[in-house]
Amino acid sequence: MQSDLAYRQNFVSPFRADSVSQLSVAGPRKSRLLVSRLRRDTPGHGLVMAPQQEGGAVFSVLLQLREQTSRELFIDDKCIHRGSYAARTTSIVNHLEKPLANLLSPFDNLMFTVPKIALDEIADERGVARINQLYCRPGGVFDKTVWHLGNALLPALERPQEIGALYAQQVMLAINTYFAQTFGGLRAARDDSGTLAPWQFRRATEAMTSLSDDCLSLKELAAHCGLSVSYFVRAFKVTTGDSPHRWILRHRIESSKSMLAHGNATLVEIALSCGFADQSHFTRMFKSFVGVTPATWRRAIKS
Repeated sequence: MQSDLAYRQNFVSPFRADSVSQLSVAGPRKSRLLVSRLRRDTPGHGLVMAPQQEGGAVFSVLLQLREQTSRELFIDDKCIHRGSYAARTTSIVNHLEKPLANLLSPFDNLMFTVPKIALDEIADERGVARINQLYCRPGGVFDKTVWHLGNALLPALERPQEIGALYAQQVMLAINTYFAQTFGGLRAARDDSGTLAPWQFRRATEAMTSLSDDCLSLKELAAHCGLSVSYFVRAFKVTTGDSPHRWILRHRIESSKSMLAHGNATLVEIALSCGFADQSHFTRMFKSFVGVTPATWRRAIKS
């Protein structure tokens, strides 16, 4: 099986970008979900062909983070679009059609690599019919949901050490499911999610509080509960009011409060003990939940 590094490199190596950052997470079953940020600040990149991938069709969904003023797209040697791609524009190519792009102006975009096997897994998990393709009109469309979900992934690309694996998996699964529904016609799953049974909630939260971020995955948490990934995510939110990622953050904040109130550990020590990347990460998360910084809260509780 192709290594994760080789898989990621296969989709960005044709580009002569000034900077590349990537995020790859496990799909619902055996697939991989990949997003790459590609930026080039000078014109004249020239031609680039979408790479082929063994194992079936692959689609690239591109979200323009800034306007690309001049670009041409060819399918079967026929130009199907010539002109600009506005900021926030979403466009799609099917790699089996061997698209060829002529990148004439600078660009900054998110490129989501969506294999057909991932679309099949999403459909199977939701108990609906599979879809065969993703499509939007040449030149792209503005879709505010893609824009918001894409921007939600930027911190994971810019500060991966701070962003937990569950967060990345949740957002990547959400946006790929949205692609399938909006650009592929995937039927929405019947919203029959109940709550987790007490034993399921106990198993999931025990794993979430005992394992490091690197060892956590939605797939394994769902397996602990005997559920599909999509059902587990929905049922966990119904049970707790939080997504799995946010529940972990809330748990860590509560643990940090105990250390702040009853000991003399430094903020750095508390941050690392409670699973935050560093003091800065701890301070931002604490303030977002509590409304004040850890230092301010400690002074108030001890005064």
